Amino acid sequence: MTAPIRLPEIGAGQATLSVSCWLVDTGELVDLGDRVVELVTASSTFDVPAPVAGRLSRIDKPLDADVAVGDILGWIEPEPGT
Repeated sequence: MTAPIRLPEIGAGQATLSVSCWLVDTGELVDLGDRVVELVTASSTFDVPAPVAGRLSRIDKPLDADVAVGDILGWIEPEPGT
């Protein structure tokens, strides 16, 4: 079953977060905990890890999109046997 990549609570307070870059492309394999997307505020950078091992199947929040805690950033399709 496809797993969402959600923006967790990262302690940025009320700061506006936006997608700075995706560190992997759609179709690439990732391991649990790999950094998959980088977010920025006016003063900080945050990396969001992969919640499961598998293949990045879809990106829902593209470059420069504003995001909030709980938003789904993309999806990972677990690989068989992971």
